[in-house]
Amino acid sequence: MQGTTLRTTMPGIISCGMDVHRDHIDVCVRIGDGSEDGVLHERAFSTMRKALFELRDWLISLNCFKVLMESTGVFWMPIYWILEEVNGLNVGVGNSRDLKNSPGRPKKDKEDARWLSRLCMFGLVLKSFVVARPFRALREYTRYHKKLIQERARHINRIEKLLQMNGFKLSSVLSDITGVSGIRLLTKLVEKGNLHVADISAVLDKRCKHTPEEIECAINGDMKLSSRLLLKMQLEKLKKHDSEICEIYEHMLDLSEEYAGAIYIISSIPGMSTLSAIYIIAEIGTDLSSFKTANHLAAWAGLAPKDNESGGKARPSKTQKGNQYVRSLLIQCAWAATNARGARLSLWYWRNMSRLGKKKAITAVARKLLCYIYAMLKSGTLYDNSLDVAYANNIGAKKLEAAQKIVGSRTRNAPPFDQCGTNNVAQLAYDRDNHHKESEQTTKLQADSDKQPKNGIKSPNGTATPKKRGRPRKTAAPS
Repeated sequence: MQGTTLRTTMPGIISCGMDVHRDHIDVCVRIGDGSEDGVLHERAFSTMRKALFELRDWLISLNCFKVLMESTGVFWMPIYWILEEVNGLNVGVGNSRDLKNSPGRPKKDKEDARWLSRLCMFGLVLKSFVVARPFRALREYTRYHKKLIQERARHINRIEKLLQMNGFKLSSVLSDITGVSGIRLLTKLVEKGNLHVADISAVLDKRCKHTPEEIECAINGDMKLSSRLLLKMQLEKLKKHDSEICEIYEHMLDLSEEYAGAIYIISSIPGMSTLSAIYIIAEIGTDLSSFKTANHLAAWAGLAPKDNESGGKARPSKTQKGNQYVRSLLIQCAWAATNARGARLSLWYWRNMSRLGKKKAITAVARKLLCYIYAMLKSGTLYDNSLDVAYANNIGAKKLEAAQKIVGSRTRNAPPFDQCGTNNVAQLAYDRDNHHKESEQTTKLQADSDKQPKNGIKSPNGTATPKKRGRPRKTAAPS
């Protein structure tokens, strides 16, 4: 039988597919036909800003108001920012996993642009969430703030490595080597090269748990001049990191003043601080209309398990990939929420941790946090602490009911002393007599067993025959 090709025509539909690269863009505009024989307009543009405005004008001249591009690194961002300024232009950014070319097609730039235009025409790709324009500047600061904190932690590890290489065990006696006492001791060590008890006592903070003698034993020795110069540079770098972090944080506070209401609502949740609320607002914004439900938001953040169902049976699966900034932040906040006494999240975690495991339980708490944020931002209400009390009372009632069931079952199985009209003294006497009878019976049975042979077989002369071990021998068949 001769094969046929399915032709699908969509008159009046104009779509555009863009294959974005670092230096150029391959654009394909498809007009009114989803087949291979449709009307195509193809051009290549540079990624310079002037060429991007030419691209925008060319799309408007073709009456194309439906665009789809692939999220390739950060190259798509300047194109998106310019095209979204046009009223009525629907710009979509698709995930790379959804835009893979079908098997049997050549992997070329122009072919990719044509494939994107077809996907855009039939609406086969869901658009990725892009935060609104007012929150993008705040998001740049929050992400850079996180990178600075991570770099500061790596720098502290370098300082610790240098100290350990020279035999100084300062981290064994101080919980934070970059705290008040730690910075003073390291600065003094750079100046002198060795520290004594008097030097340590002069710079040690009164809140330190260890004595100057213990600290002197941990950092006893001389540091070479080359190591002292390296430690000095590292301390200066650490001080610079701290000043940059403080400066970035001040700019974040200035940019987030207009969202103070939303930040106050989020920070009312146990485990969420003001900084965490600023991070969340910068990533998801305040208008959550792009997400239909809280489950959609949790799936976007990577806090929901994948759907894995076959034959009507749902199988366990791992959480899917999502926004790494929101996911990591909410898991940190979830650990903080588990330490809040009496909170719903804390009670839920400690009740289910042994059943699910720590990692699954803390991921579930992070998902609950995001669902709380979604509901509270939608309704504009603060966190209700009275629900925590009701949740705790409900748990207490369930525990009391379970305990009463256990006690009731034991009472039904107990001997009916109360029905006989006996008191506690009579009950104790009854238990004592039964104990004596049971002990006498046990002694009699043991004495009888001693008189009998161990194997239970007697010989004619009254002595017990030894029991043969092993498998019995097979007898020969009669002839």
